Amino acid sequence: MQITIRGHHLTITPAIEENIRFKFSQMTKHIDQVNSMQVKLSKDHQIDKHSKKGSLNHIAEAIIRLPGAELFAQASADDMYTSIKKVSEKLKRQLTKHRKMQTIFQPLEI
Repeated sequence: MQITIRGHHLTITPAIEENIRFKFSQMTKHIDQVNSMQVKLSKDHQIDKHSKKGSLNHIAEAIIRLPGAELFAQASADDMYTSIKKVSEKLKRQLTKHRKMQTIFQPLEI
């Protein structure tokens, strides 16, 4: 499985990269059909007028490509590790739903 990690307006540190690879490899270890994964991390530099700090400005987006399907999730939080955790949880739910749909629509063998 190929995981592509990109950063927009921030640099990808080895700790962030290791965190992403760990979370996504755990998530897809039971599914061997994953063709590729793409993770995009970005930081929005807008400042909230009231609190004088950026709120929910660390954004994580992920795309998982399966044969015949493409799963997408996006999450934002105050720090990057929380947004990575949120996006991995969203994709985990989508993958379990996808697996259930595959088992329901499997052709019957006679």
